[in-house]
Amino acid sequence: MLKLISLELRKYRFSRHIGYAAMAGLAILLFLTLLGITDYGAEDYAFSTFAGSFMLIDTFVRATFMIFAGVLLSTMIALEYRNKTMGVLFTYPIKRRKLIAAKLVIIFVFTFGMILLTDVLMGSVLVVVDRFYPFITDSLTMEQARELLLEYTVSSLSAAAMALIPLLFGMRKHSVTTTMVSSILLVLIVCSGFNGPVVSIESIIAIHLALGAAGLCIAWLSMHRLETKDVN
Repeated sequence: MLKLISLELRKYRFSRHIGYAAMAGLAILLFLTLLGITDYGAEDYAFSTFAGSFMLIDTFVRATFMIFAGVLLSTMIALEYRNKTMGVLFTYPIKRRKLIAAKLVIIFVFTFGMILLTDVLMGSVLVVVDRFYPFITDSLTMEQARELLLEYTVSSLSAAAMALIPLLFGMRKHSVTTTMVSSILLVLIVCSGFNGPVVSIESIIAIHLALGAAGLCIAWLSMHRLETKDVN
């Protein structure tokens, strides 16, 4: 499996996707900075508390990289089926499920890593900026920081799992467009309304775990379908 993953990384020159992810993270940072500056002083100021600020950051980061994962699904799986190159891969003396699994592992790990890393970096930037130019009304304790790291980790894992769901729809007709559209719709459903009142971390984790488990189940079913019906 590790050899297959290594070959896939070289095949798609995956280092460039890390560069694209860095540019996406920079775009999110600039957007949130502009939002913070233009909305400063408003009664419902988005960055009035640390809890609300971190939730807002996580929402935008998850939305961005879940769509990014949709792009990877389209490129690494749907497009290969449409261009008939997947059929060539299936002629190799390797189980078809392993070939698909290697691609899905890359997408899952990449999405998880980028979401968690971007969340932590932007959260750190927020804390540092507030230390020099105070604009958040409350304070951040070490206990809250530990809870935040736990929440970010669970959120990143669940988002990476949910990002595989569009595969179920995109592979019905091996459509890149359907994969991307379903990815965007998924983001609109999952990431809407999370910047409102903050609920308890326990309920957030429960929701994330449930949706993440659903995403992994759908990904497994999709992989089984790719090995059988979509190939025959």
